Amino acid sequence: MAVITISRKYASGGRRIGKYVANRLNYEYVDKALFQKIAEKLHVSEGTLSSFETGRQYRISNQFSKFFSKNYIQRIVGYDRTVVEEPEYKEALRNLVLGVAARDNVVIIGRAAHFFLKDMENCYRFHLLASDAWRSEYAIQRLGVRRSRVEQILEDRDINHTWFLRTVSGEAAEEPHLFHLILNMDLIPIEKATDLVLKSVEE
Repeated sequence: MAVITISRKYASGGRRIGKYVANRLNYEYVDKALFQKIAEKLHVSEGTLSSFETGRQYRISNQFSKFFSKNYIQRIVGYDRTVVEEPEYKEALRNLVLGVAARDNVVIIGRAAHFFLKDMENCYRFHLLASDAWRSEYAIQRLGVRRSRVEQILEDRDINHTWFLRTVSGEAAEEPHLFHLILNMDLIPIEKATDLVLKSVEE
């Protein structure tokens, strides 16, 4: 019985490996479900939360919020209040990750779960590395990204990823000492990476 976290950048194979591991161990797989629960907890739409997590719209929204009270904004815009504050987001995310981890037998993909659970016993934290070339081909072959767009999409996703991690966990979000094992996907096939994760947990 364990909790497994897999962190990675976009198009590094993390979701695929996570699903394989969860299926092999008969564990719960958690990915986008956390996103939906955070949106519900903060009383915003998933679109607003997505904008916040990309690090762009939230800056405009928070500028707006400086001039009007939160109650006023909620009254005007209704359920989707369009403003997500960094402290409340971080607290909501942390609480949800801890709550999911408390259920045990779960694989959590991304969402800085490795950081929030860094002191948890029986939690195994994995990180995937991959070159831009590898990720580009993976995005094209597995995620349906057009070749003409893949370079820009990877760049945008990486910027968002860096901003997100720094927002919720600071500068040292992906320090090597936080992980039990770091896998270089350029050198390890998906199936072998899955086996290595399973073997690490079993031993």
